[in-house]
Amino acid sequence: NGYYFLFVTNGGLSAAEGYQMRMFRSAKPDGPYVDGMGRSAIFDNYVMNYGPNADTRGQLIMSAYAGWGFMKTGELAQGHNSVIAAPDGRSYLVYHTRFNDGSEGHQVRTHQLYLNQEGWLVSSPFEYNGGTITDEDIASKEIVPSEQIAGIYHLLVHSYALNYKERQVVTPVKVELHADGTVDGAYRGTWSIEEGTGYISIRL
Repeated sequence: NGYYFLFVTNGGLSAAEGYQMRMFRSAKPDGPYVDGMGRSAIFDNYVMNYGPNADTRGQLIMSAYAGWGFMKTGELAQGHNSVIAAPDGRSYLVYHTRFNDGSEGHQVRTHQLYLNQEGWLVSSPFEYNGGTITDEDIASKEIVPSEQIAGIYHLLVHSYALNYKERQVVTPVKVELHADGTVDGAYRGTWSIEEGTGYISIRL
């Protein structure tokens, strides 16, 4: 979509060292690379970029989390990733993760990536399992009819600042999207869908 993406993993790769993936982009392969707030990927002074007092530079792809879907143990220390722009018109995030089970065991995971309306890559909330939706599908048609969207959802809000030494994770909360475009529950706000597309905007 006209951009080159730079992925950076902050922290250390053990379960209690705060590994965390962030993203920057540029219109040119040699930069300058910035995040969604226009902040440079280059640090010109010392800043703690992971842990309880982490700064928020770079688009956070995901943080340590648990209680999501049918997860039995939480994921943490995700990083060391690659991204594949595949011939099938989809993009995939491949990374390794450790788990919130007291061990140092790790696995490799693959999630599909999608482009949002601002041209940023966002990760699907679950592992890839053969889904067929493409960015072109989302931009050109309503994937789910708007009248079917209202309902109760589990919302996972990833966090830049977590206590990794204590293996802290975020967990989902419940929100309800009402047919009148309002949101309540753990967060209050509004939502809307861009007609004829699969783009949904939620302000909380």
